Amino acid sequence: MKKKRGRKPKTIRSVRIVLSGWLHPEFDADILAWLASIPKGQRMNTLKTALRSGGMLKQTSPVEPEDDTRQAANEILGNWEF
Repeated sequence: MKKKRGRKPKTIRSVRIVLSGWLHPEFDADILAWLASIPKGQRMNTLKTALRSGGMLKQTSPVEPEDDTRQAANEILGNWEF
């Protein structure tokens, strides 16, 4: 009886996720340089490390300047009696 070669099969299968998108050469130059600096075969491990170190934080949309100004004005006017 021959022994099977290679790795033992995993008990839990991995989930395959494919991401696709466009990066702008000027606006995303830092991301493109980072991706280019990753050694061949290490992109997924490097991406997982980056996500686990803060890249998975939910981004909140920035407050519109108009809303911020309106809120400040309401706070100031709230101190006056008309």
